[in-house]
Amino acid sequence: MKNCMNYLSKSLLLISLFFSTVIIFPVNSYGASLDNGVSNYVINRNVKYRVDINFTLTHTRNTPQSYYFKVARLMDRQPNSTLTQYTPPFQESTLLYNSITGYDTVIKGQLDKFNNTYDLFNASLSRYETLKLSQRYNITRNDISFENINDIDIGSYSPGDNIHKLYNVTEKYFNSANPSLISLSNSIVNPTDNPVEKARDIFNWIVPNIDYEIQNKEIGAFEAYSQRIGDCSEYSDLFITLLRIQGIPARKITGFLITNVPSHQLRVGNQYTFDLNVNGETISSNNEILGHAWVEYFVPDIGWIASDPTWGNGYFNRIDVLRFGLNNGAWFFLPGATPPNDYISEFPLTPSPVTNDHTAYNYQYTVEITVLESDIHPESPFPVMMIISIATGAGVSIFIIILVKKRAHKKF
Repeated sequence: MKNCMNYLSKSLLLISLFFSTVIIFPVNSYGASLDNGVSNYVINRNVKYRVDINFTLTHTRNTPQSYYFKVARLMDRQPNSTLTQYTPPFQESTLLYNSITGYDTVIKGQLDKFNNTYDLFNASLSRYETLKLSQRYNITRNDISFENINDIDIGSYSPGDNIHKLYNVTEKYFNSANPSLISLSNSIVNPTDNPVEKARDIFNWIVPNIDYEIQNKEIGAFEAYSQRIGDCSEYSDLFITLLRIQGIPARKITGFLITNVPSHQLRVGNQYTFDLNVNGETISSNNEILGHAWVEYFVPDIGWIASDPTWGNGYFNRIDVLRFGLNNGAWFFLPGATPPNDYISEFPLTPSPVTNDHTAYNYQYTVEITVLESDIHPESPFPVMMIISIATGAGVSIFIIILVKKRAHKKF
């Protein structure tokens, strides 16, 4: 009986070990690239996409008309990029092709002061002449969080450097010289805390105190605070402004989402299509692109840390794989436009011509996104596997007990 029980015990142990190995936990990848000024970030998961962008504009009037375009490319944001210094690999982009036809002049790959990349082109079109743009990217989006940042990890700011000149200034919609906002920022934070702790306290104040309400136009940080309302632009404006008041450089990232459901499961082969059609003064869309804005703030020796106050809890010091970045910064120059319309606070997501008569053309803009690879697995299988393992283990145990009893009965 003793030998039989030892054998069955070993068998039960092996079976239990087998079922314990079928539950797979995600493996976190820890990032530290001190040579690039980035550390303490974790890559929780990643998704590889193919992104196809197609744009066609057709002039519809008898009288010729000139068109000026400045079109943003999807960002390539990673530590070893000279364009995105101090940035973890939020978005690793490869431009596979970039075709522009029908132009008079073109400048490809122009950089602005924020190191955003644009294609500039213009044309004088007669009736039924067209301008076309086609792009294809392979993009890896990483779900990144910053964790376990201690005082000893944080370096010292250099107030006169380029980061401060670009991202720690007072400007329209980011009025860090406003007395009410200064008082608010100082009342939220502990002056002896490090920048990450201050950012956390500001984030935690904004999330419950601002109500989400879509605005027809950007109203900025002060109005968001005064009215306690705003959409993603205002959440970002207020967060940035309150950070800058504390001497923390901060900037807005604009782009688009493929969904506004954080729990959405991305599976290989999933396709997402966004269409925007303009026919003179008539605008129609299918699965309209979800424009979005979020924030990055800079901490020396840690890098640019992404947070999304609009999405709130779970998005402080973390950004997910559902969004695509186009631009960082604010107040972008538009070639061909005349003052005061030659600078805009947020760069448009879709190609937007600078021209005289906006009823003189039709255009179609399409973005098609395909999931090529994903290490994101549905959340439900984990508890299901646990149930299966427990149920199977219980079944095996019952079987063994019955078997033992039967053998014991036969032997005695």
